[in-house]
Amino acid sequence: MRNIFNAVVVIALVTLAMSCKHVNDVPSNEQTSVINAPVHGGDSIANLDKLPEVTIKYLDKYLPGYEIVRVIADNHDIRVWLRTGELLEFDMDGYIREIECPAGIPASVIDERILNDVKSIDPEANIVEIDKDSFGGYDVKLDNGMDINYDVNCKRTGTDD
Repeated sequence: MRNIFNAVVVIALVTLAMSCKHVNDVPSNEQTSVINAPVHGGDSIANLDKLPEVTIKYLDKYLPGYEIVRVIADNHDIRVWLRTGELLEFDMDGYIREIECPAGIPASVIDERILNDVKSIDPEANIVEIDKDSFGGYDVKLDNGMDINYDVNCKRTGTDD
């Protein structure tokens, strides 16, 4: 039974990891504003002036050197795709709301208290999604299927398997 479970997990992880390779398959329509621009070392940096300053500071601080491949802004949020597969969602004021990447979110983006707590639960698990809730807490999803909730001070408040 364990071998079947392991096989299912491996297939799911491979499928998720492959989804990071499709960052250029991002939808666009007439109601969105699209910027195709590398942040670092590219020619179209001028287009990034449409991003809020707080968003640019966040990207420079936590993901320096990462290349933006696409930005879509609509009336509700700003979505930023990185070349390495991460999707970052910001509110219209430019503050981070959600980060996801099936291959695992870079540790530089994750609060150290949450990272340490996750490693104490499962040292092999990768964090694949972090959602900031309206109260300042966090919903963290792991690649092993576990959901962990944290309050505004990054203290664990609950888990879901």
